[in-house]
Amino acid sequence: MECNAKKECILKIAIVENDDQRTSSIFEQGFIAIYEKNGEKWRILNRFENEVSNAKDIATVRRTVLDTIKQLGDVKILIASEIPGIAPGIFETAGFEIVLVENSTLNILDSFTEKILKVLKKRQEEALKFDIMQFLEPGINEGYFYLNMEEILVKNPQLTSKIILTQFLEKGGFNRLEFTCSHVPKWFDRDFVALGFEYQTLNSLPNKKTVRIIPVQTP
Repeated sequence: MECNAKKECILKIAIVENDDQRTSSIFEQGFIAIYEKNGEKWRILNRFENEVSNAKDIATVRRTVLDTIKQLGDVKILIASEIPGIAPGIFETAGFEIVLVENSTLNILDSFTEKILKVLKKRQEEALKFDIMQFLEPGINEGYFYLNMEEILVKNPQLTSKIILTQFLEKGGFNRLEFTCSHVPKWFDRDFVALGFEYQTLNSLPNKKTVRIIPVQTP
């Protein structure tokens, strides 16, 4: 969001919508529309076919989501009725805020500010309730743990890798954490030094990677 000297703010959002201009799943036939609010008025900037809906395998989902991100430009808020599977992780890595609601585009635009605040607040509350311990599996040595990141994201689509891991990393008290994922989150490179950890990519297949997190060894 950008604001000018008159305190008029420009807000851009993208909505996954169907022919009737209601929110739809990223995997349903329809469109992705970009809306801009300048002051009090909304206008549509662009509307293009949702190519992600045609993806039939993980590799194609990844490619079409990345192509969609390029088309969205500087938009960083995406609204849909559903974004399952690996797609949320790809959008999150690109810095998107995802809001899931079932409503007409007109209603969303009319009450967007209030609605997104409620959704984000609910997400924060759900994140606080999330307990990573139910997904952790013990390793061969004491203080070693393993988890399946994609399984967690499928069961908890409102979460992100950062929400899932941050509290556990901040708490510390482990020697090694390994997890499988579709991609290495970009926030690792940005935040890991401050958190006191480093990571290694052990296996790197096109759609599956194994990542190891260990505390930084101090001299």
